[in-house]
Amino acid sequence: MKRILLKKWYKHQQNQQAKKFDSHWYMRFGWLDESLKSQEQLKNLFEIHSPRKFTFADCFYAQENDRYFIFFEEVDDVHPVGFLSVLEVFKDGAYTEPQTILKLDYHLSYPCVFKAGNDWYMIPESSANKTVELWKCTEFPLKWEKHSNILEGIEAVDSTPFYHEGMWYLFTSTRRNCKKFGDRLDLFFTEDILNPNWQEHPQNPVCKGHQQFRMAGKPFIYDGKLVRPSQDSLKRYGGNIELKEIVRLSPAHYEERLLEVVLPEWHDSDDGCHTINAEGGFVVLDAIRLTAKN
Repeated sequence: MKRILLKKWYKHQQNQQAKKFDSHWYMRFGWLDESLKSQEQLKNLFEIHSPRKFTFADCFYAQENDRYFIFFEEVDDVHPVGFLSVLEVFKDGAYTEPQTILKLDYHLSYPCVFKAGNDWYMIPESSANKTVELWKCTEFPLKWEKHSNILEGIEAVDSTPFYHEGMWYLFTSTRRNCKKFGDRLDLFFTEDILNPNWQEHPQNPVCKGHQQFRMAGKPFIYDGKLVRPSQDSLKRYGGNIELKEIVRLSPAHYEERLLEVVLPEWHDSDDGCHTINAEGGFVVLDAIRLTAKN
């Protein structure tokens, strides 16, 4: 009840804010001297903004042949729904022009890229099509073809695969028996992600609350602990990120605990963040930037 009341207050504040500020999502990236273990490391990252202040968000990282790429959701004023793009980044902060990799007649976002064997795969968010889709890269990083539908007839957002102790797990948020995406976290599991026999986790929903469990990137090691980044949309959609330590993960059990809250304190004009991916010494995240209206 407390979160519901606070949500109403923050909604009022956001409406007032929208009268004074424009906003757009952008991306931050950089290489670290060591693996991510402190939020202090997030302050001095490079920025990538859409040229016309449209959306660059939901960013994921891939390294291939000593080259570094960011896959992300793009929104502009031409295509009516979100589509997926990629750009290459360099250690001096430079980056290439975005190139479109997937544009369909329904909304796409959250291009969760990962390797299975020697091949790259991607699970984009395609909840508008009521599917969870698996795509295979046929020519990295630009060409992708549909491999299969993991799940059908279900509205699921920000689906994120994770391989752990011989089993593939799929973290996702559905709207089954709840009001908002993020009110619950669901788990599915299978032994083979390419020839799957997905099963629902017996604890589903493994987490349930009020807009605080939607995935915000792939699980990663943070300060020596395995964490699951999740969105907390109390203040606004994409208000901040929570790092939740995965205490127990198996086909029979799931347990997590809140470890740390990531706030967009790296810039005075940033008002939210909702995706972070950290692999080795690289980190990429998105944030929302406010600019005063003319």
